[in-house]
Amino acid sequence: MNPEIIEGGTALFYKYIIQHQDQVSKHYIDGYYHVDVVAEAYSQGFKDGKESGKKDFLEEMRKNTLEKFFRRATQVYVLTKTVVEFLNRNKYKVDSIYLDVLAQCPRVIISVNDSLLIDDDFVKSSYAKIFEMKRIFSELFDSNLDMGLVSSGNLNDALLKADGFGYSENLAINEHKKTRGKK
Repeated sequence: MNPEIIEGGTALFYKYIIQHQDQVSKHYIDGYYHVDVVAEAYSQGFKDGKESGKKDFLEEMRKNTLEKFFRRATQVYVLTKTVVEFLNRNKYKVDSIYLDVLAQCPRVIISVNDSLLIDDDFVKSSYAKIFEMKRIFSELFDSNLDMGLVSSGNLNDALLKADGFGYSENLAINEHKKTRGKK
């Protein structure tokens, strides 16, 4: 599965999910049991000893699980970037994003400057867009997407990574590079 790679962090995100695809089969995802559990149950019921059937079954299950993972992870990223682009169009700057796409219920943190969190217009418009993205995800995958805003002030990247937010983009640095390049 090779989604179109476009400018921005998409290439980095795709590289991240490719690197973590082996973890997918080790977790309960989208209502599926761990591959080993299903394989063992299948093996018990597989009386005629056709090993090729067992291998085909396992490979097909692994392939289906990975495809679902890629669709879900990609959609989390796209919906997050949609919120970021919406905020940028409305002249609000996002500092960074943090994604946990390996969890059964994906999680997203969008970090912004402290002052934005006390701006009523920002809070109303950004959460309206976030709720729209969460609704879209829920309709597509019959699952929840946990997405919210936090202050960039005291975020600790190492602690977020330890808590499962394995992918992040520092958008403030990217914005600085764009501005510097235009001079």
